[in-house]
Amino acid sequence: MSEQEQLMDNLLNVDLEIIDIVRELHQGNWDSDSHKKQVGDLLKIRDEWFRS
Repeated sequence: MSEQEQLMDNLLNVDLEIIDIVRELHQGNWDSDSHKKQVGDLLKIRDEWFRS
């Protein structure tokens, strides 16, 4: 797998994880600070990968 393919695979995995956490938040855990922090951390990682 090339470096670009690996990056795209990693981005897809992060996106899917973000979607799963947002679904959990939507299902009634809107007050979950740990979920909010987790989404924030994943979005930072994703943004850093795009800047690379």
